[in-house]
Amino acid sequence: MKRTILKKSVIVSLSFMLLAISAGFSQDPKASANSNTQVNTKQTLKVLYEDKYYFDENLFKSQFPDTQIQEVKWDGKSDLKAFIAKQSPDVVMLNTLEYKQMSKENQLAELGQLIKSDNYNTATLYPGLLDALKVNGKLYGLSPRFNTESLFYNVDLFKKYNVPLPKDGMTWEEILKLSAKFPTKGNKDTRIWGLHYPLDNYTYLINDIATSEGLTRYNPDTLKVTMNTAAWKRVFSMAITAIKSNTIEGSNKSGYDVDPFLMGRAAMTVSTTSMNTLKGVTANKSAIAKYKPFTVKIAAGPADPKNRNMTRNIHLDSIFAIPASSSNKDLAWDFVKFYNGADFAKFKSEMLSDYSLSRMDYSKEYKGFSMEAFYKLKPNLETPPYFNPIGIPFNNAQYSLILQSEVEQVISNKKTLDKALASIQTQVQKSLDEAVKKQKAKK
Repeated sequence: MKRTILKKSVIVSLSFMLLAISAGFSQDPKASANSNTQVNTKQTLKVLYEDKYYFDENLFKSQFPDTQIQEVKWDGKSDLKAFIAKQSPDVVMLNTLEYKQMSKENQLAELGQLIKSDNYNTATLYPGLLDALKVNGKLYGLSPRFNTESLFYNVDLFKKYNVPLPKDGMTWEEILKLSAKFPTKGNKDTRIWGLHYPLDNYTYLINDIATSEGLTRYNPDTLKVTMNTAAWKRVFSMAITAIKSNTIEGSNKSGYDVDPFLMGRAAMTVSTTSMNTLKGVTANKSAIAKYKPFTVKIAAGPADPKNRNMTRNIHLDSIFAIPASSSNKDLAWDFVKFYNGADFAKFKSEMLSDYSLSRMDYSKEYKGFSMEAFYKLKPNLETPPYFNPIGIPFNNAQYSLILQSEVEQVISNKKTLDKALASIQTQVQKSLDEAVKKQKAKK
């Protein structure tokens, strides 16, 4: 299982779209209850995005043939709020932090009344997602897809070594302790491992655990690094103990034949892209030498230790929202509604990407495997992984190098954890200060 921060979805080909349109979509335009859209009246809808993850105008135009989509691409570096003010889009596609910030600043239109007026069905959306997307009790956006972590496990190995099976809602600490119950001896290329998780960069595991516990690397208001704390020390200690225990197979290679979990040599794997792992589990591997089928099950988690019914390890890359300044809100709502609706979910379910669909009508199973675990835990979006707040130039690459170097010194007993944390705090703060200074100099 190759670890990547997140893979972008492949844009659907026109031929596939036309087939889906003819097979599954009505040819009559469907406007919202409040829409002033008139058939044969040409209108332009301006859509802003950084990465075109999810939509293609051909599908929308199959329902709204008289609507012209004008795409506006943001470079991801310039001031987003200033860019929106200049471009005046009708729809914006945002990540979690962008969405939260703009909602708190009342820069997005509230969707609650539109949902109520249209009797828009939200009952089959991922439970808890609407609540998680609410800011101060109000809903400003919808996300058609999400990525969450899940715990995949080899039932046969658990039974063979008489280890209790994983449960929904386990924390990272419990998963690592469960991993330690498996044998630790033998040739690394043939032995059994308790857990497969990429360790070519220790930052992956440390950040993953920290995210699940709601920890942040710095205070976005004061721009002060917050890593030399008891909470962070506990996370580092947990990760380092697991790494040194020789229970984690940490390779990070592409291909089913070199994936220790898919080849039946790892009892568990915490997948950062659940759908991608499920596709690997269900793929035909009969041609792979030494492959033997085994029973796989999925548990929901890792969970937030403070609330076992919640997960913070969830990623939303395409939250559809309408700027408060839009003069075309009704048509914009038609767009948002369409891409978050059941018809579009049905189309996407036939060619699943590495993300799960928020609309669950057609996401109950995949090739005989239940996808229930992906939806069991309620999402907590307060500390989303991968992103920095708008306008803060945090250097993730440098941060990763600092952590890797310091953790290596702790593992090799060249430095205590306390000294390593103090060094991390100092170095990361310096990196952040320099990045902010450079940013100010450009203005």
